[in-house]
Amino acid sequence: MTHDERADFDVLLDFQPELRGFVAGLAEAGSQLALSNGSHVASPPVGLKSRIDGIIQERARRFSPEGRVVCGPDGLVQWVNPAFTAMCGHSLEDLRGRKPGSLLQGPLTDPGAVDRMRRAVREVRGCSETLINYHKNGDTYWVSITLSPVKDEEGHLLWFIARERELRDGPSLN
Repeated sequence: MTHDERADFDVLLDFQPELRGFVAGLAEAGSQLALSNGSHVASPPVGLKSRIDGIIQERARRFSPEGRVVCGPDGLVQWVNPAFTAMCGHSLEDLRGRKPGSLLQGPLTDPGAVDRMRRAVREVRGCSETLINYHKNGDTYWVSITLSPVKDEEGHLLWFIARERELRDGPSLN
């Protein structure tokens, strides 16, 4: 799995508790299998299982600083993570059922970047852009956004996932 695929998968784990539980069960089974000698599945020695669980949790934490947004096929927000709320100041309640650009973009936002993102959504393909967004309090900030479509087995769009990272070293705007 590539870095981007893993990041998209982590978003789905955050968004879908049932999937998160299933993957946790697989991780448990995998750690037991890794510790067995192949002839039977034994309980891992005390401490070893917790170290393996710690490695798995640390890997998940590496992706968590990114703001994450899940939109339905209609482009309306269904879910955001706490990192996204911290970045932009808007809660899930502020955003749910709305298009994120209506709250996050403003006069300094590059219309060309917005157009490229809208075109990618219409064409159901991924894209990456860097642009200026607006915090709920009106402050501007630079953000790197990666959009990824999630499709079902028949190729129908289920969600669009946006992974967003604030660029703290961007030009000063305020």
